[in-house]
Amino acid sequence: MLFSCKKGSVDYTPYIQFSAILRNPVIDKDTLRSCQDTVNINYDSSISAYMLDTISLSDTTYFMVGFGSRGNDLTAALITYDTAAINLKCHLADEIEAVLDTALTDESTAQLYFIKGYNFILFPVTCTPKKAGVHKLVFQVKSESKYSPVSCTLMQPVRE
Repeated sequence: MLFSCKKGSVDYTPYIQFSAILRNPVIDKDTLRSCQDTVNINYDSSISAYMLDTISLSDTTYFMVGFGSRGNDLTAALITYDTAAINLKCHLADEIEAVLDTALTDESTAQLYFIKGYNFILFPVTCTPKKAGVHKLVFQVKSESKYSPVSCTLMQPVRE
């Protein structure tokens, strides 16, 4: 999904949205057939992060993430994580690929930068742990707004 609108003169706080987080999905092309379970998520104010249910090393999680900037141009959607601990993949449609600033974007590490004129992006993400522990995923959205950037942290416990 990709939105665009004419640039206005107001500043909106950018936002990040998540779908339900699914454990061990069965996906056929672009269709979700089933999943083993949903992953519970709770906000922990002591660490200012969302704590997810514990998963196993053999599990994969799947969810949709949306990055939006309302009436301002979206400039970046970034996911920061320990590449030695998590295998993360953003599944980008051709329409999204077409609006990436290729000089700045690194899809392999989920650092996505956009050309001007777009204010919402939504795409699926899969995460597979590589080792046990508690792994941090930081999602950040940047826009041309004076209220930018905005970030959200997920903590994923993983057992062997």
